Amino acid sequence: MIFFGDSQQSDVDLAVIGAGLAGTGFAASVRQRGFEGTILLFEAGRGPGGRVATRRRRDDLQWRLDHGAPCFSFSQAPQGPLADLWNPLLEQGIVQPDCGLVVGLNETGCLVDPPDHPLLQGPRFRGVPTMASVPEALLKLAGANTRGVFGERISSLRRENGWWCFSGHLRARSLVVTGNLLAHPRSLAMLGWHDVPLRSAVPLNLDLALDAALERIREMHASVRWNLMLDFPCFPEELPRQIWLTSNAQEKFGIERIVLHRQQGRRLGLVVHGLDDGSPITPASQPRLLLEQESRQRKALAELLLPWPELAQALPVARSLGVMRWGASQPLDAPLPPSLQWCQPSAVGFCGDWIAGPGFGMAEGALQSAVDLAAQWI
Repeated sequence: MIFFGDSQQSDVDLAVIGAGLAGTGFAASVRQRGFEGTILLFEAGRGPGGRVATRRRRDDLQWRLDHGAPCFSFSQAPQGPLADLWNPLLEQGIVQPDCGLVVGLNETGCLVDPPDHPLLQGPRFRGVPTMASVPEALLKLAGANTRGVFGERISSLRRENGWWCFSGHLRARSLVVTGNLLAHPRSLAMLGWHDVPLRSAVPLNLDLALDAALERIREMHASVRWNLMLDFPCFPEELPRQIWLTSNAQEKFGIERIVLHRQQGRRLGLVVHGLDDGSPITPASQPRLLLEQESRQRKALAELLLPWPELAQALPVARSLGVMRWGASQPLDAPLPPSLQWCQPSAVGFCGDWIAGPGFGMAEGALQSAVDLAAQWI
C-alpha cells in the first residue's frame, strides 16, 4: 500500500520505473500539463537521482559526492517545453552554470586542451548543493499525488485486465520505463533474470507498436562505467573540476575522465570514470570485477595525478568508498520515433537519454524525451 495524502491506495494511475532525470522530469512535465492523478516512481537507489545520484555519509552530513554525472549538459539553451521545465529550476537557484575548469590529459601524462566531446560543447550546469538536488526538486514539482518507492528494483511485470501489476498488490493503469533493462536481453545475463520482463508481460502480436519498440531496443549496445570514489584528506588550492583523458590516454589507462569535488574542511572527493574492458558482467562475476576495477584504477591514478603532486602524494592514504557500476544503452542511429515512444494498446511508454539521438549522456536528452512523452501521454 502507498499513502497519497491521507488515503492508502494499491491502485495508481501512472507508474514510472526510474527516478532519475528522465523519470522525475516526466512526472513534473505531466503535472505541468494538468494531470491530477496518482503517480508512483520506483527507484533501485536510495533516493531520486539515477545517473545524477549523490553519495552522502551518515558520519559527516556536510560531505557529498556526485558519483555519476558531474554536470548537466545541453547542446544549446533549452527551448520550448524543455525550457518550461528547466528554467524554473534556474530561477530558484537549484541549478547554476558550471564554470569549473576542464583540462585534458594525454597518454604521456601531459596537460593538453580538453577533447572535443559533445558533453563539453554546449551550456553546462550544476545542481545546488548537489546533482541529486535537481531530480529531488522535479519530484516535488510533481506534487502531493506523487510518491517514490526507493531501494527496490522491479524485476518482473504482469499485464492483467488492463493493469500493470508489480510486487505485492500494487497496480497501475499506465507504465513508463526510463531505462531499458526491463526491455533488453542484456538484463538476462547481468541480473540473472530468466526472461525479458516487458516481453513476457505482453506477448508478441498483442501490441504491434511495443513489438516494434522492443525490436529496436534489442539492437542497442550498452555503455558501462566503473566509477571509483575516493576521499582525500586534503587538496591543493588550484584544481580543475574535470580532467578528461584524450582518446589515446583512454585506451592506455582505461579511464574516460576524473572529476574532483571540493568538500568542507579542505577535503576532496574524487571520482574516476573507468571504462569497461568487455568482461561479461553477471551476478557471480560482478564482485570480482569491482575489486579488479578498483585496483586497476588506483594504479593508473598514481601516474595520472602527477601534474598535481600534492594529490599524487596523498593517493596512498585516500580512503576508498568503493566502485559504482553504471550501465547506459547507447542510442540508435535514429531516435526512437514518437509512434514507438508511447505504445497505447499496452499503455507503456519509454523515455531517457538513450532515446534522443543527439542528447545521449546529456540532461538535454533525458529531459527532452520526458517532455516529448508527456505531450503524447496527456
